[in-house]
Amino acid sequence: MAERTWDMPAAGGTVLAQWPGIAAAVSPTQPAHVQATGYDPESGRLDLRPDSPAYATQLRLLTARIIATANEHVGSSAVRALRVLPPGTVDTTPPQATDRPAPGAAATPAAPVKTRETASAGYRLALEAHRAAVDPAHQRPAIPDDGDPSRIPADAREAFADYRTQARETASAIQDAAIRRARAERTAA
Repeated sequence: MAERTWDMPAAGGTVLAQWPGIAAAVSPTQPAHVQATGYDPESGRLDLRPDSPAYATQLRLLTARIIATANEHVGSSAVRALRVLPPGTVDTTPPQATDRPAPGAAATPAAPVKTRETASAGYRLALEAHRAAVDPAHQRPAIPDDGDPSRIPADAREAFADYRTQARETASAIQDAAIRRARAERTAA
């Protein structure tokens, strides 16, 4: 397992399996009131669900101690963070590792993906109204994205140069206004 770098997920399974012992080492009352519900091997995060807000607070206060105790039990630094889930009922069934889709398996959407073409009539009307209201002077000129600068029409080059000049002037005006405001605030203070 170590040769194939499977040690962290296996350590996570060990943390979940050994949670009652880890919890008892931290506090004798924790095993009955706190459940380890999941482990993320990529971030090293252990998910814990307390049965009451009081135990949630206790978990937050003892985070460093819980992480240290868990890593002692596992024998590695597999646990690097804790996530305290909202209080709920503590299940006595054995915990399972966090469900992850199989590599290469695409998640199927619950509903068909909406696009502009399949959107509602109201969305299309709003989009057309927005496009009609946008000032063309505030839009970047369309430039072909094939990497060949010789294919850019001369009027597009000029429009883009005008756009860049206008953008620089606007940025300069904003910077000047910010400097004036900062000076005014300093003198007022």
